[in-house]
Amino acid sequence: MYRYRAVLIKQGEFTFLSHLDLQRTLIRALRRAGLPLAYSQGFNPQPRLSFAAPLALGIESDGEYLEFELTRQEDSEELLAALNRQLPPELAVRSLQETDPRAPFLTSLVEGALYMAVFAGPLTGLAGAVQALQAAAVLEVERKGKNASRRVNIRPFIYNLCLQNTGKEGKLFMFLATGNKGGARPDEVLSLLPPEYNLKQVRRLAVFVRDAAGYQTPLGETLSAFCGCKEH
Repeated sequence: MYRYRAVLIKQGEFTFLSHLDLQRTLIRALRRAGLPLAYSQGFNPQPRLSFAAPLALGIESDGEYLEFELTRQEDSEELLAALNRQLPPELAVRSLQETDPRAPFLTSLVEGALYMAVFAGPLTGLAGAVQALQAAAVLEVERKGKNASRRVNIRPFIYNLCLQNTGKEGKLFMFLATGNKGGARPDEVLSLLPPEYNLKQVRRLAVFVRDAAGYQTPLGETLSAFCGCKEH
C-alpha cells in the first residue's frame, strides 16, 4: 500500500456540504481521476481514506487533510494535478505528498485547531469581553444529544484566544482543543461573547498535532506562522 496526504481548501457553498457528502464528493473525484484506490476488506469494501478533524458546517478552511491509500506508487505532483482537474476551485488541493503507510492516520493524532473569526466594527468592549473569557475558570455551554441536552465546561479546551483589533475590523484567533480527547467548537466560544458584535466570517486556518517540541501542523508549521497566539 502507498499512502498520500492531501491538503485541501473548503470555501463558498462547499462549506455547507456535510462531512458525509464531502467524503462522497472526494471519493468520486479520486475515482474519476483514475487512481488505483486501495479498499477495505469485508462485505462492503470502501476506499481506504481518512479525514483529520472533520469540519462543522458553515466554516471555511485553508487546510483540510485527506489521507488515502493506493495499490501502486504514483508521482505526487501528477496526483495533485489529476485531482484538481476533477475538483472545483472552492475545493482544490493545495498540496499533496506521499507519507508512511505504517504511521497512524492523522485522525488519531490531531489535538488542536486554529480558527479565525472576523468581526466588523464597531468593536467597543470586544477586547474586554475576550479577556474575560480568558480569565474565567469555568465556561459552560449547552450541548444537544440524541435524547437530552447537557451543560459542558469548555474552558479546559480553550488553549488561547488572541484578538487583533484594527478599529474597523477585529480578528479573533481561537486555538482550541479538538480530536479524540475532546474539544471545543468555535461557535461555542463565540456564543459566550455579547451578541451585539457583527460576525462576518469564521475560518479554520490549520489543525495541529503535538510532539515534544509543542504543537505544529502536519506540514511542520507552528502557530506563529498564522498569528501571534501562544499555545497556552
